[in-house]
Amino acid sequence: MTQKMPHSAAGQMVGYLYQCEWALVELARRWFKDPEAELRMEMLDDIDILHQDTPVELVQSKHHGHAGELGLTSADLWRSINSWCDALDHLPPGRIPMLRLVTTQTISPGSLLAKLKQDTRDVDGALAALEAVASDADGAKTTRDWRARFMALSSPTRAALVGAVILDDQAPRVSEVDSTLREVVGIWKHDQQSQEILKELKGWWWAVSLEMLDHATPGRRLSVTAEELRTQIDYVFGKYTQTALPIMDSLDDLTEQEVNRYADRVFVAQLKMVGLGNRSIRAHMGEFHHAWAHRSRWVYRHHVTPGELAQFDTDLRQEWKIIFAKHADRFEAGKAGDDAEVVGENILEETLAAAHGIKLRQVDKRWIARGTLHALADNAHEELNPLGWHPNFQELLGAPDNATGPGE
Repeated sequence: MTQKMPHSAAGQMVGYLYQCEWALVELARRWFKDPEAELRMEMLDDIDILHQDTPVELVQSKHHGHAGELGLTSADLWRSINSWCDALDHLPPGRIPMLRLVTTQTISPGSLLAKLKQDTRDVDGALAALEAVASDADGAKTTRDWRARFMALSSPTRAALVGAVILDDQAPRVSEVDSTLREVVGIWKHDQQSQEILKELKGWWWAVSLEMLDHATPGRRLSVTAEELRTQIDYVFGKYTQTALPIMDSLDDLTEQEVNRYADRVFVAQLKMVGLGNRSIRAHMGEFHHAWAHRSRWVYRHHVTPGELAQFDTDLRQEWKIIFAKHADRFEAGKAGDDAEVVGENILEETLAAAHGIKLRQVDKRWIARGTLHALADNAHEELNPLGWHPNFQELLGAPDNATGPGE
């Protein structure tokens, strides 16, 4: 027989899990109309919503496993009010954001507390009722200090605080949050693929939440934007629904000015090492240029995540690694002749051919992969595991007469 241990913290743990999951719902609700909104947790409140680093909404989340009613004397209410009183000490004077209490409990229609719901507001009536409860000397001991804290505020501050409060009752319980998340994200099917989409999205969110909550880690993430969430949603949907990335209709030839700008880049030096002529090098310059331009545009416009691009780069590098190792080993063993340029050109051609099978999303444009390979070759001075074509490219790049690195 399974029994609950007397010191079990299961209820509290569910409350923390609920807070993290509900934060995802809050952010997902804003991605379309308010993409610049930022969310953070456990700073001023359970959940903070910000615009340009300024808090515009503080959210308390309260989860209960069983049905119940939120009333004027409820500990959840006064614990939230006490938290908001604390937050006032860290906010600019006179600037109180919206203060929302999201609870799985019910507020009785027509009750005094219902005056603080979005659609039945009567701030003056609610303020009078709260002040009466807070001043009651015979009130519950649990809430005594919180009520006293509220009454210690000046009369105008109490009025402003109550005026900023919004009560959201009958919120989904933790077991029901997935259904709400499906609705706000747009996962309308209930098949296995949809389950995988939701699972992957939530996996990303738990990692983000841990970064925000791990205060002991230097340089940790402080917040996440609605636009970043939208990008992640697009990425996950794209993996399962074959969503392609936008490609410019035409790829213009490089101008002489652009050709000259790339002439001293490391990837060009690598192409010269294997004996490529000017026409071939110019063609490869174009693919480098257009791949870089598209990748930059996709990141800037939040079509892809940096992690997705990093994985694409890793897949390309793995193809190169196998091919380079095979040809370099044969060359060192004297099995590929003594012309290192020919060996390097073979490595280049075979790697570019192998890259055709590696796609970013469903973009069937081979120049994206080829141009990205040249970008990886361009970073040979900076990478711990550099990529190149000539079997001795690292030694040759280190020679003083060779090309300088990017931007030099």
